[in-house]
Amino acid sequence: MIQKEKIEQAKKIVQEENVDLWLTVGRETGMNSEPVLPLISTLEFGGLTCVFVTKDEVVCLAGHLDSYGMSQMGIYDEVITYDKSFKEKFFECLNKYQPKTIAMNYSMDVAADGLTHGLWLEFQEYFKEANYDGEILSSSSIINKLRGRKTPSEVAAIKEAIQVTEKILVEAKDFIEEGKSQIDIHRFCQERIAFYQGDNAWEIKHNPGVMLPNVPGGHAGPGEYQVKKGDLVTLDFGVKMHDYCSDVQRVYYVLKDEEKEAPKKYQDALRNIQHAQDEGVKMMRPNTPAYVPDERAREVIKEFGYPDFNFGFGHQVGRETHDGGVMMGPRWERYLGRVEANLEINNVFTVDINILFEDGNIGQEDMAIILEDETVYLTTRQPGIYLCGGKVNECI
Repeated sequence: MIQKEKIEQAKKIVQEENVDLWLTVGRETGMNSEPVLPLISTLEFGGLTCVFVTKDEVVCLAGHLDSYGMSQMGIYDEVITYDKSFKEKFFECLNKYQPKTIAMNYSMDVAADGLTHGLWLEFQEYFKEANYDGEILSSSSIINKLRGRKTPSEVAAIKEAIQVTEKILVEAKDFIEEGKSQIDIHRFCQERIAFYQGDNAWEIKHNPGVMLPNVPGGHAGPGEYQVKKGDLVTLDFGVKMHDYCSDVQRVYYVLKDEEKEAPKKYQDALRNIQHAQDEGVKMMRPNTPAYVPDERAREVIKEFGYPDFNFGFGHQVGRETHDGGVMMGPRWERYLGRVEANLEINNVFTVDINILFEDGNIGQEDMAIILEDETVYLTTRQPGIYLCGGKVNECI
């Protein structure tokens, strides 16, 4: 069970971060979701519930209607039941651990910001009543490491999501043709997700992003824009399998009547993008600041004479497509606080570069995992621009 693997990780991270106690608290999380909850529980919280994590044990404090279900999961060292008073049992636990430092889930990073303001105020009153005089700090670093350090089960789920995604993206080259609209292509991909019994890695209306010439890009839904001969088509697509995601971009070309292959400038661009990706991936090493691979990939693209790309080189992928924590990006104001931290072993990232042409967009988004001695692609490199109708221009 993935949650059991993550619970064991959590103990080690709490010790590594020199924190005495990490608290995750929530209630009715189906209505107000706690982002870290799926990593430490297979159930939503019902009544007010608290998970205590120390370097030695993980204990769940739950109401009498919820505690048996929490016990059934078999992932906690102990489940404590309260009936009429959460506070009394909470004070007993606090007295047991005698923590000098307590980490709680508030952060500028949405993936670690699950503590509601109301619960924050409530627990401030509890700490005051308990005469707690220790330090309350953000659990952001704990959660970022817990989300980022993928376990074997997590990696296996991501690989399966990638495999299904790549199958559909290859199948799409036989579907895309002149006259097909963004909506048609979107519908085709959705039908194939259902065929493979998968789910959407992000909001269904935007999956895939179907990028055509002179059509607004980014995170936008499909419209009635139709494919024409001579168009580049880029799909930004992700599938979720066993609760874990993929995020992959591939590029297609619709031949003009007199053409037998995509224009050379497009073939060159794809090859150059992939070279820049490879150069960035070489810099993805443990304990390296996350902005370093971005700087290298961006440097190579500029050396080829292409314009800079207006986004980060890569984000983490896991239970969510944008899984929070450190990202590989430039030291621009909008990314500060996320790109200065170091990369870690078993982080899974996208590696993403796009080049805009008058006839469309060439995008490549692959996925890679950082290992102890190397960083390896989890995706299969696109061999060349997919020519709609089943052909492909091989990259040399």
